[in-house]
Amino acid sequence: MELVKLEPGKTLLLDGPASALVVSGRVSIFGAELGPRRRVVARMGRRLPLEAVEPSELEVVVGQGGSFSIVKGSSIPRSWLEAVEEAISRPSPTRIMVLGGVDAGKTSLCTLLANKALKAGRSVGLIDADVGQSDVGPPCTIGFARVEKPVRDLSTVRAEHVFFLGDKTPSYMVDRALEGLKSVLKAAEGSGVDFLILNTDGWIAGHSAAQYKKAMASIFSPDLILALHRGEELNGVLKALEDYDIRSLEIPDFVKERDRETRRELRAQGYRRYLEGAKVVAIQLDWVDVEGWLPGSGLRLGRERLALIRSVLGRLPAFCDETPGEVRLVFEAPEELPGQEELAELEELLEKPVRPVLKGEEEGLLVALYGKDNRFLGIGVVICVDYHRKAVKVYTPVSSDDVAKICVGRIRVDRNGNEVEGPRAPQEEGQASLEPGQ
Repeated sequence: MELVKLEPGKTLLLDGPASALVVSGRVSIFGAELGPRRRVVARMGRRLPLEAVEPSELEVVVGQGGSFSIVKGSSIPRSWLEAVEEAISRPSPTRIMVLGGVDAGKTSLCTLLANKALKAGRSVGLIDADVGQSDVGPPCTIGFARVEKPVRDLSTVRAEHVFFLGDKTPSYMVDRALEGLKSVLKAAEGSGVDFLILNTDGWIAGHSAAQYKKAMASIFSPDLILALHRGEELNGVLKALEDYDIRSLEIPDFVKERDRETRRELRAQGYRRYLEGAKVVAIQLDWVDVEGWLPGSGLRLGRERLALIRSVLGRLPAFCDETPGEVRLVFEAPEELPGQEELAELEELLEKPVRPVLKGEEEGLLVALYGKDNRFLGIGVVICVDYHRKAVKVYTPVSSDDVAKICVGRIRVDRNGNEVEGPRAPQEEGQASLEPGQ
């Protein structure tokens, strides 16, 4: 622990993991003021700027890998403050869209917007569509929350409506991501807020990214777009959005660029936060709706179709099921998997694509669980499918009795929230797959 004196006109940059306790005086973090005996915590991979409103003393504690420094002046650029004031002065209701690449300061700008709007007497809501580094809701989701008091870290705001995308970038699931934005926007419109902020993801490179941002803007209808960028990196996106009112903003020095591993760890923290108190539960697949790819969730095959499979393979797989889009054959071991000629013959006989699945292939898939009213209950991790009982075992804090729908994602995590390397689960039919994002 170190006692730090902070005079007006200076800023303490707190790099997590670290914390600061205000002993005396008053400091401001993105417009949220802290007085004596108030503590702020910077999570790993996050940097918080503490500006002295008056002469202050702080007790600073730094964890492993954390640090702090003191710089002259405000860390918030004048261009940010001017843009925020302009946004707040817009007639109610107001919609503000925030753009930028990875680690451009989008979350910091959204926090400043929310706090300043609250101070001006506006009712504030935030849609977090940055699925790779989500603060409102778990990773791989689009979330909406009302911001009812000043905040230093948006991760402390509880999501009221969550749409599960199931991937850490929208680039593989563009149609579904846009569907999610529409769903969350509808919830936001019904919440009564008059100042709505949309935080976007960091996918900005290439024509597909520009078209995606244009589609987002078409759905959201922003009154003002605030674009954070270095050099010409946003030129393609800004060209696609030229019909909108846009303010280009600098990326301030306090914004910390993070490597891929740090971003992975931040997502892991998000998974762990929503898996707290989890246990393994069994959910009967015949009793719930299933969205996404999960072997065992389809209809069992009739005798005639099973006979056709046996006639080609000389045996039956461990389990077979069928969806409108494909027939799935589950095998116990890799050496049992059929060859290309056998698959082609099966597809001709069954008149449908055939997908061979190795038992255990479902392990680790990230899922979202919803109640009967389509209310988001939480996330979980698939442990296995019990094909004999036609049930899926999920590691989750959600009670199996409350589950009416399972949405299956395309990435895999372990029980500790760490993303597991391996192939993404197959896409849902009709979902666009474009260039990779962040």
